[in-house]
Amino acid sequence: MEKLVRKRIVTVGKIFIGIGLIIFLTFYVKPEKIYLTFIRADKGWLIVTVLLLPLNLFLQFLKWKLLSDEYFSINNNKATLLSLFYGISGGIFTPMKSGEYFARALPYPKVKMLDVILATVVDKLVPVLFVLLIGGMFFIIYLKSLFELSVFATVLFIVAYKIILLLILFLLLGNGKFSAKLKTQLKTKKYFARIFERVSFLKKISPEIFGKIIIISFLYHLTFTLQMSFLLIAYSGVFNLPLFFFAANLIIFAQIVIPPVAFGEIGVREGTAVYLLHNLGFSAAVGFNAAISLFAINLLFPSVVGLVLLLKRG
Repeated sequence: MEKLVRKRIVTVGKIFIGIGLIIFLTFYVKPEKIYLTFIRADKGWLIVTVLLLPLNLFLQFLKWKLLSDEYFSINNNKATLLSLFYGISGGIFTPMKSGEYFARALPYPKVKMLDVILATVVDKLVPVLFVLLIGGMFFIIYLKSLFELSVFATVLFIVAYKIILLLILFLLLGNGKFSAKLKTQLKTKKYFARIFERVSFLKKISPEIFGKIIIISFLYHLTFTLQMSFLLIAYSGVFNLPLFFFAANLIIFAQIVIPPVAFGEIGVREGTAVYLLHNLGFSAAVGFNAAISLFAINLLFPSVVGLVLLLKRG
């Protein structure tokens, strides 16, 4: 009976992801616009960006493989890879990528869907730490130039920001008396209770595995921010890697701060890129083209691969 129910869930999942992605590709993302956008880019830097995609996916695979082995004792590279690609396909056309959390469970028939969802939350949570640490610091530096803050005030804001982040992490992950007492009080609120429930899943990871995930997440962050930087170079015709790396981190930071309710986070990324690049003295088209290209390379192409793999599934 359980196998039959699971089989029906997989069938429904295939239909939902297949139809959803096809509708998304046909009506929401205009393939001809993606093509025309790529034509405008410097082909050398565009190729460099595309060549970083396998590294991007490999780092995501490594992270998910460690979590799958740690939580579910699954050490099957094929199942892990399928889970990753299904997730990308299921998340691209759903608000806040919510479909990814369910789609990743399809190749794991013996694992509870809720556990896969919680593990996916962990998978997404760790890289966010680097976005907040690096992107948040760059955002304060950006505010310095925008509001003409002094160097002292800027450093003070950065230090205060880092301390607040560390205090939040201590509250969520700490085991001290003060942390435990505060968490007990906050758990009386349903919202905080759900947060602590998800974070407790993170604490089940062994320190060794967690350390590896931290390193992989940092490399993953560098990979996609460099991809964005190279695309900004490709569309601007200006080789200024420090400036564009700064802008790329601000754009990614905005995606975290502003709730991505649109499909595949489209809208937040593009709008932020247009605004920032215009303020930095570049054409708005540079930011828009770079953002839409990053979406196509890192999400659109892998989602099509995921759909093909899903349709081949028996």
